[in-house]
Amino acid sequence: MLLVTVVGTAYAGIRRALLEVLGSGRSVSEDLDFYMTGIDLAAAAIGAGLVITLAGLAVGSAESVATRRRTLAAQAAAGVPRAVLGRALLLETALPLAPGMLLAGAGGGAIGLWYAALAEGGGWSTSWTLLLVPAAVCTASLLAAATALPLLHRTLRPTELRYA
Repeated sequence: MLLVTVVGTAYAGIRRALLEVLGSGRSVSEDLDFYMTGIDLAAAAIGAGLVITLAGLAVGSAESVATRRRTLAAQAAAGVPRAVLGRALLLETALPLAPGMLLAGAGGGAIGLWYAALAEGGGWSTSWTLLLVPAAVCTASLLAAATALPLLHRTLRPTELRYA
């Protein structure tokens, strides 16, 4: 997740600076569609990496619930509410991920700002989308972890205590 965040954040900054350089009309040898195709293909590759990473996170969350099914069923039988166990499942993803996302967003933002400073002699602005990429990836990660919640509800049945 962290590598996808760094690359996605850097891509957002580089894309903005590149589009400003191309929009200025200086040193463009071809029409803009030539450059836009490459930019869009890079975005598609980053998106594919994000989908693969989110699928792995969803499978890992489901595996975590399946591995701890007896423990979770015992907690539910002891009176721990399902909502608390569901929040705990989401927090075990969110808490370790949040500081890493912050650093990954800062690293990718630094790369994007560095590229904007170097583009055609500098002076190109960057956008606020650099801040949105880590937040969007973190939200998508929580949604991927939330796919294990239906499995959690099936796991919390007291009959799960009978199986080893």
